[in-house]
Amino acid sequence: MNKIKTLYKEKVAKALTMLLAVGFTLTAATTLTSCSTDDDPYFTVTEDDSPRILNTDLADVKIDRKTNFKLEIKVTPVHYTTVTWLLDGTQIFEGLLIDQTLPVGNHELKIVATTTKGKITSRTLNVNVTPAADDPALGTNALELWVAPGATTLIHKCSHLDNIVKVLVGGKEAAFEVLDEGTTLRLTAPADMANGDYAISLVTSDGIEFPGGTIKVTTEPKPSMENVLWEGEHYVSWDKGDDDPNKTFNLIPKAEVAKWKEGQVLRAYLKVNDADAYHQAQMNTAWWTAISEKIEFSADTVLEHTLTQGDIDNMAAQDGFIMTGHGYYVVKITVE
Repeated sequence: MNKIKTLYKEKVAKALTMLLAVGFTLTAATTLTSCSTDDDPYFTVTEDDSPRILNTDLADVKIDRKTNFKLEIKVTPVHYTTVTWLLDGTQIFEGLLIDQTLPVGNHELKIVATTTKGKITSRTLNVNVTPAADDPALGTNALELWVAPGATTLIHKCSHLDNIVKVLVGGKEAAFEVLDEGTTLRLTAPADMANGDYAISLVTSDGIEFPGGTIKVTTEPKPSMENVLWEGEHYVSWDKGDDDPNKTFNLIPKAEVAKWKEGQVLRAYLKVNDADAYHQAQMNTAWWTAISEKIEFSADTVLEHTLTQGDIDNMAAQDGFIMTGHGYYVVKITVE
């Protein structure tokens, strides 16, 4: 009987020992767990660890100029890491959360995480910032964006230029004038510029600088991009009667003439009629108001005239465009 009691006591003692061990383990686990919080999930890392950018959803972004670029970066070891943001190689921010506007353009954004021990990692994405709907913008006609140093060009199909107070070409201030209710820019390239392609910047009265594209400043001649309006062979002589179709050349429709713009080059390709004793030609409105100079010639030639706003207004008020003179054929009319 005593032996049974002894065995019973030994089993009870073992059971109590096991219960105490389990209780101690649970208490220790609870104590360790209480050292960690949701705000500090990386309590085991040290400043000797390599940095990691934990975001898995980084992707290229497209926004307009007035929309803030907002992005939060998660890194480890967070307490020993500095995050810098480089836009096209220039630092624009430091910190985990960026929330700011960016300049118009297609940019490379590099996010660099650097630890206190100098260890580095980075991620790169593309950020395309488009102009806002009411931002100033220039036309994109390549020939209009081609000008000699010190010369003037007219850039059409512009928008929202009414608040522009300064125009820069390659960082140099250029003379300019806004025309046609903000849809045309008359721009004079600085005379001291070397041949090259230069960025145009449009500066508003509140100091904001907008990109205006690229202009070629060069002493090289422009490539020809003539638009042929008419081609054939039409004899002209003011000796003909008023009802004779060959008294003038009047085959360019008024609707076509209405499309012409100041600064465009109007060309008439002329062939002499050898049977006539002399050869004269002039560009006129349909009311015979002179547009170009009157020329005399003895061989095939081209009469070229750069249109002014006065020419445009006169042709609109006086029924369009004609060629007058004597002793020649019009073989082609172009505008560029």
